Amino acid sequence: MPKRLIFIVGLQKSGTTLLLRMLSRCPQVENPFKSEGNDFWGNVPPFTPTEFPAGFIYQRSKGEMGHEIAEVDATPDIFNVLNERLASIAKDPSIVANKNPYNTVRLPWIKRLFPDSMVVATVRRPIPNVFSLLKKHVPHEDGGLMPEEGWWGVKPGGWRKLIHENKVIQCSRQWSAVNEKLWNDRKYVDMLITYHALCASPSKIIDNIVTLALGREFKANLNLPPINCFDLEYKKGSRLLSKNKYFNKSGNLITPETESVEIEPFRDEDIDIIENICGNTASMIKELQ
Repeated sequence: MPKRLIFIVGLQKSGTTLLLRMLSRCPQVENPFKSEGNDFWGNVPPFTPTEFPAGFIYQRSKGEMGHEIAEVDATPDIFNVLNERLASIAKDPSIVANKNPYNTVRLPWIKRLFPDSMVVATVRRPIPNVFSLLKKHVPHEDGGLMPEEGWWGVKPGGWRKLIHENKVIQCSRQWSAVNEKLWNDRKYVDMLITYHALCASPSKIIDNIVTLALGREFKANLNLPPINCFDLEYKKGSRLLSKNKYFNKSGNLITPETESVEIEPFRDEDIDIIENICGNTASMIKELQ
């Protein structure tokens, strides 16, 4: 079994994949999971899972609780199944890392099952995060799975009530609900990282994570340069190809600073909507200030 488990959580498009890619460059870190570990957690099929254990719990409420799972559901049978699955894939006896946005609304469950694990959460400012989420509601090449029931991404409890024909409103509601849940469960979070800080100081953040995981001072010497931060792309528009898909095509963490405009920039009324819906939640998270 690994000495330490690191679970990366956070709403989609908040830097979770970027963080895992950087962390995985450290030789002390292993990522043996496929597709964010959805088979491991039972998040299969995507969006509306049915597999054990997460899908079984999802179906029990007929999806009304979304991807949320409570501490009371950390039962011995689930504990045994997940630990058997982990033992079968984790070969390196150092640090094992997994990134799964659904776990953002499952932290009490995660920590009850794996009490010695380390949870690293990413958060991103609401306006750029909503802008990036909106791309998944626009059909395009390399867009991946399209929304189901009008929804894409992690589902907080009561998510169906958050669906709206105006996707700026819907994505804002999603940002607020998921990050409010994360903030309310912050006692289970060992480290909270903002997307803009990760872009500015990636090597420092990776060293801090591994130091905390190992319990001793650690320098990975990865020499990761600052990453282009796309928090302002909502002002000028952008292409629809996600930065993750760009990496898959190019293998380069450094993405172009300029790109063709396929999704228009936000209007002032869009920004007002986001600020009105997300303002209270954003003000609670001091790291976003």
